[in-house]
Amino acid sequence: MLRKMGWMSCVALAGLVSFVANAAAAEHKLTGENTKIEFIGTKPDGKHSGSFPKLSGTFNLPDDVTKAKITVTIEMEALESDDPKLTGHLKSPDFFETKKYPEAKFISKSIKADKDSFTVTGDLTMHGKTKSISFPAKITKANGAAGLESEFSINRSDWGITYGAGKIDEAVKMSVFLTAK
Repeated sequence: MLRKMGWMSCVALAGLVSFVANAAAAEHKLTGENTKIEFIGTKPDGKHSGSFPKLSGTFNLPDDVTKAKITVTIEMEALESDDPKLTGHLKSPDFFETKKYPEAKFISKSIKADKDSFTVTGDLTMHGKTKSISFPAKITKANGAAGLESEFSINRSDWGITYGAGKIDEAVKMSVFLTAK
C-alpha cells in the first residue's frame, strides 16, 4: 500500500509541477519588429517626432497582469527622427550622447490595476541616470500574444538632457505599442 501511495504521490506531484509551469508567466521576446517606442519633442514654433527602432527585451505576462515583468534595452545609436540633421544632433553630447551612453534601459518594478487600465512603474536608465517613472497602460493577453499600449510624457531634464532649455519644451511625449507572441 505504501509503494502504491508513493507512486501516486509522484504522479500527483508531477501533475502539480506541470500545472504550475503552465500557469507561469508566458515570456514574450521584445524586438524592434513587435515593439514601437516613439517620441515627440515640442518647441513654441513646432515639433519633431522620432523613434527607437532597435531594442530587445522581455515581457513576462502571467494571468495576473499585476505580476507581469517588463525589461527593455534600447540601442540609442539607432534612434531616428523626422529630420536627418536633427537625428545627428540628438545623438550628440547636446542630447543623448549615444557614444558615451549607447543604451537606455527600462525595468518594471510594479504594475497596478486601475479602473480600465494599469499603471506601470519602473526604472528608466538613460544618459547615465536612473529615474523611476510611472505611466498608464492598456495591457492585453489574447491568443498567446501580449499587448501593451501607452502614451505619457517624461521630463528630459530629469536625465540631464537640458540643451535648449527655455526654447525646447522639457516634456517629451512618449508612445509605446507592442504586440508580442
